[in-house]
Amino acid sequence: MTTIYVREQGGSWLASIAEAPGCIARGATKDEAVASVRRAFPEYAALLARYGVASEHWKALDPARAEVREYTAEDWFGDDFTPMEEHEIRDLLHQMEGSRGALLALVRELSPDDTERKPTAETWSVREALEHVLSTEAVLLSRLERWPESLATLQAVHRMAVQRFSVLEPDDTKLDHRVFGQRWSVRRVMRRILEHEREHYEHVREILGLLGGRRAPE
Repeated sequence: MTTIYVREQGGSWLASIAEAPGCIARGATKDEAVASVRRAFPEYAALLARYGVASEHWKALDPARAEVREYTAEDWFGDDFTPMEEHEIRDLLHQMEGSRGALLALVRELSPDDTERKPTAETWSVREALEHVLSTEAVLLSRLERWPESLATLQAVHRMAVQRFSVLEPDDTKLDHRVFGQRWSVRRVMRRILEHEREHYEHVREILGLLGGRRAPE
């Protein structure tokens, strides 16, 4: 039995097909969101198939006859909390690669000006949408950690930043543009990373001090 889960978010509704991770649609009302995700499913399956993702296991899914349920952030989809088999991890990784390939294909040929342009003053530019995808992915990865036993994501993001800076050429540092209304350059990004980490180093020391009975490291 196919299940569509719906939830309200930010004044609109989101609908997801439980058995097809990643298939999601938005609507002004619950019914609009459900109708949208039903229409979106064949397109989503075809999109992933174009990027080499097997979708045979979805052939039996019938969104038109799906049961609709509301879900909350407390439980989301029931099988989200069951252990994964190796083939399930592999399948989801393939879907992630296919989804990212489709996203990159949408934006790869855009000019810098088109990337920065907003349809209206109230909407995001393509750049802002992509930055949201990037930052959210890093935050979601951090949900895997059981601090402080594992610092894998923290270190992986740091390595990514170091690698990004290490391949810069002097001409790359001439960057000077505005993002979300703020002016940015390579030097300013590097400075802000250092400042932000120091700020929260002191923040963590303060938390440890308030907890008491444990001296913060010097």
